[in-house]
Amino acid sequence: RLQRRPHQLVGTSAHECDTIPGRQCMASCYFLMRQFEDVNIYLNSVKAYMYNDDDFNYNHGIALAATRNYKAAEEALLLIHNEA
Repeated sequence: RLQRRPHQLVGTSAHECDTIPGRQCMASCYFLMRQFEDVNIYLNSVKAYMYNDDDFNYNHGIALAATRNYKAAEEALLLIHNEA
């Protein structure tokens, strides 16, 4: 519970709620709560800006798989370039 609070505070603040970092914070908060439908809403809203980010694609792929959207999950995970 304590881990999601900072993400929620940033994601809901008036200055950050409609920014990429703010939306990522809310996605992280929902990820920690295992509310993957909500995670996907937030991640889909910034997907165009994060297309080449391996961390983003990994998190999005996992969230998509958690909602049984396996085709989209596979597509997101295949975008990952760094094998580390």
